[in-house]
Amino acid sequence: MHLAEIPQLNSASPEQKLALIDELWASIPPASLPTPAAHLTELDKRLADLRAHPEKALSPEAARARIRALSGL
Repeated sequence: MHLAEIPQLNSASPEQKLALIDELWASIPPASLPTPAAHLTELDKRLADLRAHPEKALSPEAARARIRALSGL
C-alpha cells in the first residue's frame, strides 16, 4: 500500500497523519514484530550488568525525573 492509493491522506494535516500512524502502529500485534538479535544481545548485557551492580538501578520515579530533566519538561 502506498500514500498515492489513499488520496484523502494528501490533504490530511500533520496531526491527522500522526494520529493515523499511532492507530496503525497500535493495530500491529507485538508478537508479529521480530526483535533483532542485536537488541536481545544488548538486553542480555544490560541485565547482566544490572545483576552485577544493582545499585545502578533507578526507581521508576527517579527514571521519569531524569528523563524530564534531560528533555527539559
